[in-house]
Amino acid sequence: MANSPRFEFTQGTAGYANYKWLGWGLFILLLVIVAFAFNDTGQITLLDNKYAIGLPRVTKAISFMIAILGLQVVAGFTGQLSLGQGFFFGTGAYLSSWLVADHNWAWFTSLLVVIPVCFLLGMAFGIPALRIRGLYLALVTLGLAAVFPSIVQLKVLEDQTAGAAGKLTDSDLVPPDWLPLDGAATGMQKIPLIGKFFGDGDLSGKEEQRIWTFFVMVVLAFICFKMVGNLVKSRPGRALRAVRDNETSAAVTGINLSFYKTMSFGVASALGGVGGMVYVAELGIASPGDFTQLISIFFIVGMVVGGVGTLSGAVVGGLVIAFIPAWASDTQNLPGIPERWLQGPTGPLIMGAMLIVLTFFLPGGIISGVRQIKAKFVRILPKMPALAGSTAGAGTPPPDETTVTPSDPSGDA
Repeated sequence: MANSPRFEFTQGTAGYANYKWLGWGLFILLLVIVAFAFNDTGQITLLDNKYAIGLPRVTKAISFMIAILGLQVVAGFTGQLSLGQGFFFGTGAYLSSWLVADHNWAWFTSLLVVIPVCFLLGMAFGIPALRIRGLYLALVTLGLAAVFPSIVQLKVLEDQTAGAAGKLTDSDLVPPDWLPLDGAATGMQKIPLIGKFFGDGDLSGKEEQRIWTFFVMVVLAFICFKMVGNLVKSRPGRALRAVRDNETSAAVTGINLSFYKTMSFGVASALGGVGGMVYVAELGIASPGDFTQLISIFFIVGMVVGGVGTLSGAVVGGLVIAFIPAWASDTQNLPGIPERWLQGPTGPLIMGAMLIVLTFFLPGGIISGVRQIKAKFVRILPKMPALAGSTAGAGTPPPDETTVTPSDPSGDA
């Protein structure tokens, strides 16, 4: 067939397993290249504009991915539009900063407090939110995000939050002595043709710490995505999607709407808190100006631009809101456009324009476009069920070539 994909894989076969392993191998290779090639404040030059792609900004994007992942749970899978994710993002950041700076906790130990506190706060807020929905829910949650900077600047909390100056912390994410990061960098520098992109000498202590922090946060993000992926494939996950699709039908089938709605708020808030911890661990300071309602709006934009109801949409959305506004501000020269038009707060302008364009031309987000392109080259067929009393062989009819396995957003990893 002229329109048949170039490659077909059937789930459960050796070919499908090799396809999956190849994908994971390329992903890990990409992580290694990013970690060692951009461990400093790397830049690319395009049309005489310099754009930063340093590892700190990539780690910052990881924090946004985790926060948007939480939004996917409450908005993408449960259908409740929440604009308050920035509140829990900031709560996780400040709470972990306070534990690390004032009580000498390790960053990951602070998650033992951040996760349950944010989860309970989300559940507590989810209870009154049961009585409202739609636009009213969005406005109430936006108000929650709007008051956060004022809360952390209250005089009564100044000893814990440091007020308007922000809470400074020192990272304790030091790589272990047995990890040969410097040796790995030296080996990469010797690779013909591309070795020059990995530096030209030994790694400094700061560079080793950046690389270690990046990989640790990648592992943390992987755990978060894996847990949410398992959740949405489970019975509670199916209940969440039933609530999103039709609350009346879900209630008729026996689904406890109140429980699942509040649970989705709790899970989303906990993930927002984890994202906040990652953010401040990389940045080294929790400042009120970083947790205004604008960050909540950016999380929503990231979710929509990436793809609502998809796990990989959270990854794309995190990268978009971490890089696009900053790169837009760094753009000083574009052919045919006067320089004065590129001055000012161009980042939010570009984000808004991108949201409008994608809403009209790619309503499923960037991920839906990627899937459409992928479908032209690769098709995944479902595993053939075993037939009772017979074995698969020459007499077994082949799968219908016109049948394509529908892509389940909940299984998107």
